[in-house]
Amino acid sequence: MAHRITMKKINLYSVLLTAMLLFTQCESPHFYQEQKSVGEKWNKDSAITFNFEIKDTTEAFNLSFLSRNTNEYPYSNFYIFTKLIDPKGQEFTDTLQYYLAMPDGEWVGKGKNLKELYLVYRENVALKDTGNYKLSVWHGMRDENLIGIEDISLIVDKNKKAQ
Repeated sequence: MAHRITMKKINLYSVLLTAMLLFTQCESPHFYQEQKSVGEKWNKDSAITFNFEIKDTTEAFNLSFLSRNTNEYPYSNFYIFTKLIDPKGQEFTDTLQYYLAMPDGEWVGKGKNLKELYLVYRENVALKDTGNYKLSVWHGMRDENLIGIEDISLIVDKNKKAQ
C-alpha cells in the first residue's frame, strides 16, 4: 500500500515538473518577436510587414531586427527602408545600413552556412499611443530581386535600462 502511494506521488511530481518545464520553455524573453521568410528572392517592392500591439505607454522599447543570410548574399552591406505607422496613422520612415561582412569578406554573425545577425533599429523608443503598430520593411539594395537573405525577424523588447 505504501509503495502504491509513493508511486502515485512520483508520477504526480513527474507530471508537474514536465508541465513547469513546458511552460517556462515556451515563454519568449521578448515583448514581441516574429520571423518572416523572404523566400528565394526578395523583390525590392515587396514589403515585409510586422504588426504588434502596445498596451502600456509608460515603458520605453528597443526595436531590433534579426537577419539571416546565406553565403549567396552578394554584398557586405545591407540597406533597408522602414515605415512605422502608429495607431493614429502617423508615419515614421528610416533608411538603415548594416554591415553583414567585414572588409575582408568574412561574414559577421553566428552560424556556418546560415549567418544570423542582430541589428539594432531603434533604442529607448517611447511608443506614445496604445494600440496596433505596423512596421513595413523593404530592402534598399540596387537589385530588383535580392538573393541570400533568408528571413527577417522583428524583436521588440522593453528597455530595461530605462526602468
